[in-house]
Amino acid sequence: MFRKILILAVAFTLAGCATAPTKTQFSNSRSYPGSYDAVWTQVVHFFATNNIPIKNIAKDSGVIYAEASSFDSNDADCGSNPLMTPQQNVIALNVFVQDKGDHREVSVNATFRQVLVGPYNTVQTVTCLSRGTIEQTIFDSIH
Repeated sequence: MFRKILILAVAFTLAGCATAPTKTQFSNSRSYPGSYDAVWTQVVHFFATNNIPIKNIAKDSGVIYAEASSFDSNDADCGSNPLMTPQQNVIALNVFVQDKGDHREVSVNATFRQVLVGPYNTVQTVTCLSRGTIEQTIFDSIH
């Protein structure tokens, strides 16, 4: 009985050490002077060369939805919880390419989720906050 109480006391103490994700300021859109077709092709090429599966794509509306089953810890801040162990990282990407007359605008919306497993096989999913690195990588792939 004492052992269970001790474990619970340690668990509650460590849970108090958990931290929330920190928000990073960055721009999620960028403009390009190239043609719509050229910009679109380069965005699609990014997904193909980085082995990120595209789930839905519609060139006429400029929308790409992709999802990957992993992301680097540098890409998002998921906070921390010393009682939980990360088991899976999932990223969903919505990329929009819009014709704005004299330029094309590319916007990237990234959603990061991390599945954690804790004591007694408890499972928790947390929403992580982007650090802007995946968005920057996509922008840098467009010339």
